Amino acid sequence: MRAIILTGMEILKLDIYKTEPDTISEREAQFQVSMLASIAATAIAFVARFVFDAPLVAEMMAQWFFAVAPIWMVEMAVGLLGPFAKHLAFLFCAVLYLIALAASAFLYLRYLAGHGSPLVKKLSLIGFALFVWIATMLAVMPLLGAGLAGRYLPQGAFASSLWMLVVSIVFGASLGLTSWLYLEKPQVAIAHARFLDRRRVIRSVGYAVLAVALYDIGRSLFHTWFQKGSGRVKGGDGVFPNIEGLALEVTPTADFFEVSKNPFDPQVDTSRWRLEVTGLVNESLVFAYDEIRALPAVEQYATLACISNEVGGDLIGNAIWRGVRLKDVLERAGLKEGIVDIVLTASDDYRDSIPLDRAMTDGTLLVYEMNGERLTPAHGFPLRLIVPGIYGMKNVKWIKRIEAVDYDFKGYWQRRGWDDRAEYQTMSRIDAPAGDVKGEAVIAGIAFAGDRRVSKVEVSIDGGRTWEEAEIKAPLSLNTWSLWQKKWTPPPGKYTIAVRATDGRGVTQTNQYSRPDPAGSTGHHRVTVEAE
Repeated sequence: MRAIILTGMEILKLDIYKTEPDTISEREAQFQVSMLASIAATAIAFVARFVFDAPLVAEMMAQWFFAVAPIWMVEMAVGLLGPFAKHLAFLFCAVLYLIALAASAFLYLRYLAGHGSPLVKKLSLIGFALFVWIATMLAVMPLLGAGLAGRYLPQGAFASSLWMLVVSIVFGASLGLTSWLYLEKPQVAIAHARFLDRRRVIRSVGYAVLAVALYDIGRSLFHTWFQKGSGRVKGGDGVFPNIEGLALEVTPTADFFEVSKNPFDPQVDTSRWRLEVTGLVNESLVFAYDEIRALPAVEQYATLACISNEVGGDLIGNAIWRGVRLKDVLERAGLKEGIVDIVLTASDDYRDSIPLDRAMTDGTLLVYEMNGERLTPAHGFPLRLIVPGIYGMKNVKWIKRIEAVDYDFKGYWQRRGWDDRAEYQTMSRIDAPAGDVKGEAVIAGIAFAGDRRVSKVEVSIDGGRTWEEAEIKAPLSLNTWSLWQKKWTPPPGKYTIAVRATDGRGVTQTNQYSRPDPAGSTGHHRVTVEAE
């Protein structure tokens, strides 16, 4: 038995530490060639995307996946993984793209192995590269919603076609070079066999997923520890509203939630950016960035919440916004009769609409500043919409076009089942206490009802059986959240604290729990604490 074990260990040792095999099959060499050519093409595609803002098939695939996936699946993925869900989907699509390229190259090499002279084989690689390019332009892009030759992409059909041609040429050239090295010089393939075997490729994919996960986690921790807080009071003295853990009345930009449909948000160059105003208007207008900033400006406080915010969640923030009234821009263009919706198009081709009556209210702004500073790319630079009363998905970011239409336009999320009206549900949240209490304590948090305001906040310490009214701080504007508090000196024991708000129309927040999809979450926020 001892001899068998020692022999087995010796074999395992040889298998692990052997630097190169004695021989390699033609099939294995073709696999290596296909992988190397696909890696080269994918690398060039990534460089083109992140250096020159070229279209990227893997990114289109990820956006297509989120567009067609059921909303419950998207909600579950984002709820469990946060921003990592988008990055993981993108990585998965990048791997699929690489595998598709490698599979096409492998099948092509297998076909060539038994057909034609060496010269014909080399020349046919040009045809193969052109075939990949044409298939991408005429089949892959339309299937992914980018249109024929990418005509629906921000880069347009010509630039998209040109960049895809570059990737295809690199793919074909890499395939030709590695074919010559690996298939005509077997010793090269033998030397590299250990580094390009299938198991190592699979492990590399796993390492890539882990690296992306660690990157997301690390970035989140760095952001929390060194760059941003949680948008809450830290080191508070307990005097309302400076209560430990309570939301800051104005959310710092770095703490403001960020949500979008994109794996990577657009980076807009203001020297080329233009805002078009078109549709059912008397005069179509075009504004440069400086021209928008030169229009009469207004500032207002407004709270913004994501429709995906769970009960008690943090996808809500309050800021002071500076910009121009949307109605001033529309009146300058002159509105025709019969308009139903104002449609807004973003630089990432996201589209949504708001009814004409909301567009013409004083509080609906095209903003270019947030908390006294220029908008960040994550928050919609150079121009975004702020609409009091409706969820963030209709507060379009990166706006490039405004269009007046005579029909009820259904936007990106509405076509996927989300509510078209998207009016804020009345909500309230308990921020403090965050843990066990001793002696006198303060229960505090936020309440928000959109443009309906909050007229009353009530707190329960017995899980909702009885209620007592809380003190409300006057909001910064009619469109912001309200901070509230309730002093409390509990006897020792375990308590379930609940909160509910009543809006300015006298309608009290429902205790019926519902998920965010399709019209925003509802239900009372509850926390359980122990009093000593």
